[in-house]
Amino acid sequence: MKKIYIRINSTGKIYSYEAQDIKLNESVLVETDQITEEARVIEKPSSAVEQEEGTGKILRVVNAEDRHWCCSLKNQAREYIEEAQKKVNRHGLEMTILDADLSFDQKKLTFYFSAKGRVDFRGLVLDMAKSFDRLIRLQQVTSRDEAKYFGGIGKCGRELCCSKFLRDTEAISSGIAQSQELSTGNMNKLVGCCGKPMCCLSFEEGNRACPKMAAGRKGVK
Repeated sequence: MKKIYIRINSTGKIYSYEAQDIKLNESVLVETDQITEEARVIEKPSSAVEQEEGTGKILRVVNAEDRHWCCSLKNQAREYIEEAQKKVNRHGLEMTILDADLSFDQKKLTFYFSAKGRVDFRGLVLDMAKSFDRLIRLQQVTSRDEAKYFGGIGKCGRELCCSKFLRDTEAISSGIAQSQELSTGNMNKLVGCCGKPMCCLSFEEGNRACPKMAAGRKGVK
């Protein structure tokens, strides 16, 4: 047995488990807090990243049949978005529902929303739980996540990395640009449509090839 770390897809929470024959980046089904959800095996996080010892158990690696079911659940979850937004409007809350997920066992319905500040949505959650007959979780997303949901075209002229292939949108600091000898005198050149430093700055930092960055590097010095 070895210790592995998983990140729950719907919440981003990280748990550690004792397991074997499970590889890095594999998708697994995990039962935690009496809810069965999909998660991904990740590398050991740094001590600064919040993590917990997992309860419940890892059921299995996601197979083809599970993947088909997950796709079906995603379609079902998105059918709730329109009604959820109507409830938001009736409660007079300034928030926009962007996406939704159903847990593998259909017990939990997660809504992802954007808002300019903190929102008191306690009454909304009760309303949703009664109407949708499920455990409701509302998760506010960052401006990076919002760009991921809506998509768009980056300064390189290509589809946004976050909406096309990035699984995780991590915070990028100006220090990364400095370490690559890029001028930070005019940060607007290094900022994406989300208003944050471009995700592609992290590719070269991690010694990963980034054709977009290589092509645009001279233009941002």
